[in-house]
Amino acid sequence: MRSKKSQIQIMETIAILLIFFLLIVIAFTFYLRTASFTQTQKAAKSQELESIRVSQAISFLPELQCSSKNIIEENCFDYYKLNAFEANLDKNEVYYPFFYFSDIIVKEIYPSTLKEWLLYSRTKAGTSFKTSIPILIYNPISKTRSFGVLEVNYYPID
Repeated sequence: MRSKKSQIQIMETIAILLIFFLLIVIAFTFYLRTASFTQTQKAAKSQELESIRVSQAISFLPELQCSSKNIIEENCFDYYKLNAFEANLDKNEVYYPFFYFSDIIVKEIYPSTLKEWLLYSRTKAGTSFKTSIPILIYNPISKTRSFGVLEVNYYPID
């Protein structure tokens, strides 16, 4: 009789241990999935922040900014500087450390001349993060301003 009781206790102990280890395996699997999801989110956020950094870098280039009497206007690009920058697109490799793999386009949207300037283009396969910033385009000769959009398509470095 005693041996049957001890066998039942051993079986109960084994069953409890199996359930305990099963719960540990389920918890560990859940933890791994959550951790990998968090890492993916952190990587995506980092790439989005890099896209914004590239947008800010182009916005503050003295080669493009509007200025009058050494006073720089924010979010304003000079019309003639844009033309000169686009004309030297093939010489703009010096900007790689700032813009990496990205396409940078300025589009004039009002008045509706639909003029576009391709300022930098270095693409690669894969997903891209698009950032759009409203800007002014100033023509210093005619003293007119028009509205535009700075579009940056950033291709993350793997």
